Amino acid sequence: MTAATLPTIEGGSPLLGHLLPFFRDPVGVLRQGYQSKGRLFSFNIMGRRMNVMLGPEHNRFFFEETDKLLSIRESMPFFLKMFSPDFYSFAEMDEYLRQRAVIMPRFKAAAMKQYVGVMVEESLNLVNRLGDEGEFDLISTLGPVVMDIAAHSFMGKEFHEKLGHEFFDLFRDFSGGMEFVLPLWLPTPKMIKSQRAKKKLHKILQRWIDKRRATPLDPPDFFQGMVDSKYPDGRPIPDELVRHLILLLVWAGHETTAGQVSWALADILQNRDYEAVLRSELEDVLGNDAGGSLGWEQAIALQKMDLALRETERLHPVAFILSRKATTDIERDGYMIRKGDFVLLAPSVTHRMTETWVEPDRYNPERFNPERDDAQIESNSLVGFGGGVHRCAGVNFARMEMKVVLAVLLQNYEMELVDEVKPIAGAGTYWPAQPCRVRYRKRDRGTASGADMAERAKAAGCPVHH
Repeated sequence: MTAATLPTIEGGSPLLGHLLPFFRDPVGVLRQGYQSKGRLFSFNIMGRRMNVMLGPEHNRFFFEETDKLLSIRESMPFFLKMFSPDFYSFAEMDEYLRQRAVIMPRFKAAAMKQYVGVMVEESLNLVNRLGDEGEFDLISTLGPVVMDIAAHSFMGKEFHEKLGHEFFDLFRDFSGGMEFVLPLWLPTPKMIKSQRAKKKLHKILQRWIDKRRATPLDPPDFFQGMVDSKYPDGRPIPDELVRHLILLLVWAGHETTAGQVSWALADILQNRDYEAVLRSELEDVLGNDAGGSLGWEQAIALQKMDLALRETERLHPVAFILSRKATTDIERDGYMIRKGDFVLLAPSVTHRMTETWVEPDRYNPERFNPERDDAQIESNSLVGFGGGVHRCAGVNFARMEMKVVLAVLLQNYEMELVDEVKPIAGAGTYWPAQPCRVRYRKRDRGTASGADMAERAKAAGCPVHH
């Protein structure tokens, strides 16, 4: 007897399927599927079957079978248009591993230590721009800071100072090429702008590669290291690949980190008890310092901030779906997924499943505390940065960057939200919708004693509902 296809959610039109509701509210469609059909279900977009898998056991299967039963290359055609068919995750496995071997050493602890100073410098630059009091919008303020840190870290201080804002504007246009739903051949304004920005960015980066080859920086920074890089077999890396790798790191980092750090600050400001926990930890680590003394060791010591960032990743994964394509017929739990069908993970739903999480809609960073007997740290349960061999290479950089930005803001300001926090509409990157303003005023860091902060932190045993 032939296995049945995954149950399909209700609704949809004969021609478009579930395109319109997914285009308007993709997470709503995915949650509807979970509530009505369970952990395995499907929906249809213009004749293409989208098979959705939810839960840690399906996450594990998805990551283990990538590049085997599941193809990452065929699942995100927009990536090929933005970058290159032979680039990174979309290259053949041997070539992907060679390219990954160029990047990964630059994100190990020894290399990461040099980036903390850049993160602190750019965060304090933000404080200088904000002044003593006022209002700022989360995305439009924190997004450029994330880009500043990336440009400064990955391409050097001189590049950042000369081209920072032009680079940021071009990059926003380039990122518009990330199209999940509409056909890529449609000459939409954002696709035209994306391709124009891509050409300009490659010209800019090639000029800087040529400059660094003519006058190498000593000691080398990240960018010099990339320019001088060789494959494991000793072959020099082509300039085109260096350009693509730099663009990938900045693009992926900005799209994910700008949204994630904005959600993290919003979560903290909506949960004052845990804000007190974080401020108490900052008091212990930094005392009354504005953030200038924050180094690698101090950042590592901010363990409560790590928990808060993981809880925000759980509640608001910016990558709300992950996509692959079946390379053959796949039988899964008695159902059949056909060759050529899409297979999706949905962190936005999996991260709030009652089967996996205690009170899943509640903000409770302590659920990740490894010192607790009831810590929820099951493998493949938290997948906001992907998993398996294709897990985000810069995840540790991103977490450190967010930790530094939040630490500096909390050290310097008392803050409150002005607007209701809600996700952006549509099928793009899952950022907080604008406006989402924060009102701030300079803190007198000497007023709250350690004992006061500890008492307020102690009261945080029952985190506030989200």
